[in-house]
Amino acid sequence: MNTNTPKNNSNTQNKHKKRNVVVLVLMFLLLLCLFIAQCQLDKIKQEALRKEQETELEARQKHILDSLRLLEKMRADSLAALEAARIADSIRIADSLAALDTVDNTPKPTLNRDSIRHVRDSLAALEKARQDSLQRIADSLAAIEKARADSIEKQRLLDSIRAADQVPPTAEITPPAGRYYDPIKLKVKCDEIKCKTFLSIGDTLHPQDASKAVEYNKTGSVFYFAEDSVGNKTAWEEAKYDMASDNICGKNAYPVPVGSKTVCVDAYEYPNTADENPRDMVSHEEAVSLCEQAGKHLCTIEEWQAACRGKDKTRYSYGDSYKQNKCNTNTKAVKRSGRKEQCRSWWGMYDMNGNLWEWTSSTSKDHPNMFLVAGGAWNTNNGSQCTESKFSFYPQNQYPSVGFRCCK
Repeated sequence: MNTNTPKNNSNTQNKHKKRNVVVLVLMFLLLLCLFIAQCQLDKIKQEALRKEQETELEARQKHILDSLRLLEKMRADSLAALEAARIADSIRIADSLAALDTVDNTPKPTLNRDSIRHVRDSLAALEKARQDSLQRIADSLAAIEKARADSIEKQRLLDSIRAADQVPPTAEITPPAGRYYDPIKLKVKCDEIKCKTFLSIGDTLHPQDASKAVEYNKTGSVFYFAEDSVGNKTAWEEAKYDMASDNICGKNAYPVPVGSKTVCVDAYEYPNTADENPRDMVSHEEAVSLCEQAGKHLCTIEEWQAACRGKDKTRYSYGDSYKQNKCNTNTKAVKRSGRKEQCRSWWGMYDMNGNLWEWTSSTSKDHPNMFLVAGGAWNTNNGSQCTESKFSFYPQNQYPSVGFRCCK
């Protein structure tokens, strides 16, 4: 009996393995089906949108044709009415003249000049009214024809623009992805004038208009896209949000993990106030003193870079690739703190790329008497990465392109 036990155990293990394989295959097939269903849903939505646009165009064209038909009928009716009126007036005038010739075999009266002139004036006025009415109808027809031609030309031009313009717009969501401690209002912006924007919370299945602010207060992903006036769409983009409630740092400062500790980093360059001009022309000694007066210290290079790079350790505060319009890196002057709302790191710090170089309390390894400045200035372009630093700034000097921020 004991000699059969290993064989039984082996059979049992094989059965378990087969069962696990079957479960994995079924799970894979289920995921594949879900993926195919998602693709089909997206395809159906796009086809429905295309049909809606075609239906709208057909409705406009039908409206124009109906208007033309109605106007043509009105013109024909007016002409018939005028002609009938002219004939009736002619008959009435002829009858009046005949009546003047004989009445009960009385002598024929003689028409004076005033009567003849009156009859002629009446006929001339009637003819002028008829001609004026015909001219008004002709002018209306010309206006309708011009409107129809303009509509056709506009549609032709739109079709040619649509054929030539294959470049989708650029969409960005505000506020950008990151950690927040209060409810936010999401809005998607587009770099073109006539542009529609949409967002969908949690997935891409429930798009809604994003041109107006949408209340949001949950941790998760928000997907968004934009569509320009000729139908070019951006791909769905994802923004991840972390709605927290544990801000231990007070006003305009947020916690940043640095190694094994947590550091409170100011949200803005000194004086750490939104929409104010940040302080420049300040020496290293003055920066250290001002932070100490606020109960803080001048950030080290490690603290500064951790705040800038965020939880995903990106090259820039907003991502890994340089975007000229995200931060103030390609202008001629410093901007007020927080004006570039997309220039925000995951932890909540603004203007860490560009605007002003920022003093740190760390010295250069090669030049121990010189302190590092970080992040670039308003004119450093893609040389404004979170890891960008320079040492050639004498601590006793003041510079128009150098500021600082404090940590605690």
